[in-house]
Amino acid sequence: MTDPVVFAAHFQDVYRRLTLVAAGVTGERQSAEDIVQEAAIVAFEKIEQFEPGSRFSAWMAEIVRRCALNYRRKVQHRRTYSTDPAIIAEVESDASVDKRSPIASNGGELVPDQTAFDDQVASALQTLSAEARSCLLLRVIENLTYAEISELLGIPEGTAMSHVHRSKSALRKQLSEEPQAKRQQR
Repeated sequence: MTDPVVFAAHFQDVYRRLTLVAAGVTGERQSAEDIVQEAAIVAFEKIEQFEPGSRFSAWMAEIVRRCALNYRRKVQHRRTYSTDPAIIAEVESDASVDKRSPIASNGGELVPDQTAFDDQVASALQTLSAEARSCLLLRVIENLTYAEISELLGIPEGTAMSHVHRSKSALRKQLSEEPQAKRQQR
């Protein structure tokens, strides 16, 4: 596995899954790709620690998880906020937020401009633990089996199944309650 071409081929095969692991840990889709790239560098430098016969995806997922945890710690310590008066005024007036319900009352279809719903889903995902969020993303987006999630994250299969089930229930509850709460505020 010390051959860069072989490493790159294996890395490319699992890149999308690793990105979901990073996004699950940090809760940020934007930083996930950078974290996976950083993890690739770390992994390539430590390639001699890879045990032949073990799964490359699981080994890389652990490195990605650790890089993502480091990133999350760094970001939490350096939280800064804009001092631009225009941005502060926009946030205070809340003018940029779409107040309509993202779900049409007839049939439950998403309305054409669903940015508010996307924000609600992203916000609801933030309430999940990093491990639960990773399990849910890998199951829903990558359509991995629970056994594959278990192997990739190094957790028992039953735990992966439980995380996905509880996460779906929690999101369903949060997303159904949020539109009701907004209607009551009006």
